[in-house]
Amino acid sequence: MRAFTALAPAAAMLAMVAPLAFSPTAKAESTTLKAVIFEEVNPLYRKTDGGYEGLGVDILEQIRIQARRRNVSYRVASSVKDGVGAVISGKADIACGVAFTWGRATQLSYSLPFAIGGTRLLTAFDTTVDGTPDSLKGQTVGVVQDTPAANVLKSVAPGVTLKTFKRPDEALDAYNKGEVPILGGGTLWLAANSSPNESALLPFRPYARSGIGCIVNQKSGKLLSSTNVAIGQMMQAYMDGDAGTRRMIDRWIGPDSNVGLTQQAIKSLYGLILSTTAEISTSVDPGS
Repeated sequence: MRAFTALAPAAAMLAMVAPLAFSPTAKAESTTLKAVIFEEVNPLYRKTDGGYEGLGVDILEQIRIQARRRNVSYRVASSVKDGVGAVISGKADIACGVAFTWGRATQLSYSLPFAIGGTRLLTAFDTTVDGTPDSLKGQTVGVVQDTPAANVLKSVAPGVTLKTFKRPDEALDAYNKGEVPILGGGTLWLAANSSPNESALLPFRPYARSGIGCIVNQKSGKLLSSTNVAIGQMMQAYMDGDAGTRRMIDRWIGPDSNVGLTQQAIKSLYGLILSTTAEISTSVDPGS
């Protein structure tokens, strides 16, 4: 994925992050950005004949450019716990597409969020389940172990039976085969793997919401700064109507994707994130 063609300079940083001081001749600490990816977690990552693609891959490419790394190497995590552990231990530099939890925030540094996730359920369109705790009593729900969704469902629906799977693709496969009638997880993942004519996402409002961003080791302040700049500029460019940025993001979460967010919804989300965490540029009528 190429770099953005028109990035507004106004996108900046979280107040707690030190400003960048790169010079054109500055040397990167490493030539390779070592990234954790979570295989088959659409719309973030999916395997292709030539490697991997997805929104997470595209965001990592923007971070690579901002951090002045020559390439990105991928470490496929066997589980969420494994991926987080790789960043904590230093075996990997970064992982993108990780939901915020307070527990993880004590061990890692989070970037600006580039999406907002929420715990929901994927089930058949004609189900009698409506997403309320009472309707879930006696039901079996498939979840990925060690994820926020598993913890949330355990809390909000104590009458449900949770069947845990180690990997997202295993949980999705079990749902598609009818081994579990309901699948619990993050909204983006469930929406990207759903069919509007055959399945329903419940409830209408997620049980819980969390920011989705990138994580780095707490000692990696310079990489965190580069990551925040890359994500902030990406969101600003989308809001400014940059064609390349909109194609990149809309492909995975926009109107024609399975997620199906409108461009206005994406702009509103990005505007909210930037207005509360970074500098945001807006169009001003000179005559006003």
